[in-house]
Amino acid sequence: MLSVGGGAAIALAVGLYFTVGAKDEKKDDASTGSASDKHERPAPAPTPAPTPVPTAVPTPAAATMVAIPAGSFAMGSDTGEADEKPVHQVSVKAFSIDVTEVTVAEYRACVSAERCTASSTVEWSGLSAGDRQKYSEYCNWTQQGRDKHPMNCVDWNQAEAYCGWASKRLPTEEEWEYAARGSDGRSYPWGAAAPAAQACWNGEGNDLGKSNRKSTCPVGSYHGGASPFGALDMAGNVWEWTSSKYCPYTVASNSCANAARVNRGGSWYGGDPSYLRAANRFGLAPADRDYGVGFRCARAP
Repeated sequence: MLSVGGGAAIALAVGLYFTVGAKDEKKDDASTGSASDKHERPAPAPTPAPTPVPTAVPTPAAATMVAIPAGSFAMGSDTGEADEKPVHQVSVKAFSIDVTEVTVAEYRACVSAERCTASSTVEWSGLSAGDRQKYSEYCNWTQQGRDKHPMNCVDWNQAEAYCGWASKRLPTEEEWEYAARGSDGRSYPWGAAAPAAQACWNGEGNDLGKSNRKSTCPVGSYHGGASPFGALDMAGNVWEWTSSKYCPYTVASNSCANAARVNRGGSWYGGDPSYLRAANRFGLAPADRDYGVGFRCARAP
């Protein structure tokens, strides 16, 4: 039994599955100063200077989190992709995780506090200038009316910086899967039923019709897709960075030499229902920024 402390776009092969890159879904087209403390005094009267009004420094919003109790579960899938095998028992300490992905508005507060950097373009290995311009149009940072949408087009370091500013951290891969599926072995956060209108995705049965979705969705829009613990958007909307390195389960985490980080959850533009399964995983280089990738944070209870 593994014991896990409480507290990631284009597929490139390392073996067959362990790559720095996205699932085949990636091929789907979405067309798819500072204020001075000195004040002049009027001469000659020695009147004291008025008390300066401090400039407000943005602070993290009181994001809603859900408490995840300590527990054990069977991680992975014997019927999924090779990187999901073997199924193995994992124990997780109690932790809390954000109910939804971090939004554009929440991330903007971190940028205003000069603890995060703005991000409005995609970037990954081999990306052409034309594709950079094309796919960056799907980055929410520069789009009007997207304050409640997930912050996408952020790399792993930017996600980690935000969580640190909010006095949190990225969840481990084990924590993420446990929060998404619990301990009853369900395939999806909501249970065994195939994806339809439970999530923000682009496959058959979604609320907009197959291939009709053109962007992310406001976070928390699909309550029918809630996990056993009440976490939302654990399937669809954006893939989510975790803190874990991307290696086979047969390789101990402290021995994993791959720099890629695990992403979980599937995205808004994907049409393959298997990518929404809670056990599904893939790796991205920490410097990659993808229009289908965002994050949420976790922390000790």
